[in-house]
Amino acid sequence: MKPQNLVCALLHVAALLLFATVPGGAESAPKVTVSMRPYKGTRSVVAVKLNGAGPYDFMVDTGATVTVLDAVLFHELGLQAVGSARIVSSAGTTDQILSTVKEITLDSLSVRNVAVVSMKSPMTADDYRAVRGILGENFLRHFDILLDNQHRTITLDAGVSLADSLSGERLPITFLPLPEGDENRYQPKISVKVQAYGHASLLLDSGATQLALLQPRIEWTGLGGRMTVRTVNGSLICEETDATLYLGKGTIRNLGIVNCQTATGKPKDLEGILPTAIFKQIFISHAGSYAIVNPAQRCKGPQEIAAVTPLSQ
Repeated sequence: MKPQNLVCALLHVAALLLFATVPGGAESAPKVTVSMRPYKGTRSVVAVKLNGAGPYDFMVDTGATVTVLDAVLFHELGLQAVGSARIVSSAGTTDQILSTVKEITLDSLSVRNVAVVSMKSPMTADDYRAVRGILGENFLRHFDILLDNQHRTITLDAGVSLADSLSGERLPITFLPLPEGDENRYQPKISVKVQAYGHASLLLDSGATQLALLQPRIEWTGLGGRMTVRTVNGSLICEETDATLYLGKGTIRNLGIVNCQTATGKPKDLEGILPTAIFKQIFISHAGSYAIVNPAQRCKGPQEIAAVTPLSQ
């Protein structure tokens, strides 16, 4: 164990001993850590229950504003259509059946009355048949989230203990200035700078596999290979290349990116996509509207522990 970690551990034990005799403490807000199973490369899958049924495998997708069910599961659960929802991606727009799930549960955390849409093939590939849907931001935004890609876990916290335990440069998250009831306002975006492209507001997307630039600021170079990028609403033709990413005070060099000239999204809506999988860890605080890339564990010093230690009776 590293010396700093040993000190933190000893301080933690001391704090536990100091509080061991304090009766009737308030119960802390729910926090869970669950395993993420790799699926199709860097994408991650967790097991969730819907209306008590399941568990079913769902892909964690901070880039999706709404939770999506495959059409078969939608009917298996006996969900009733309450209208239609417009699903917008960089490749186009489609209208899908809209309904409401009374409760979605991940481990011991639940969110009630979650809007869901039905799609025939939400995962866009044959080898995704085992995944029954996409867990979107209308579930995830109720929690602070630590995506630990190195250890393949995700921690969700309904309180502040996770945020209080982590330190690092806080990158502001911006949301679209849309009405409270518009789910599209809950798209977590951060400002970055991309070599030869400039500053851009990119969507933090745990469902993406590669950084994608979606607005035609730079022309095709002809140096990278052409590739097809599939989305829920169709496909984009893109050029693959390498670039340097400037993220707050940090720099990532030789990062693989795709420059997509055929995207139909408007600049004010979506300039690009930043996959969370390129980081060992990333903390997304929906409550605080910030993100920390590769956060460090915050160690409480003796003064901080003393400040919260109850006085002897």
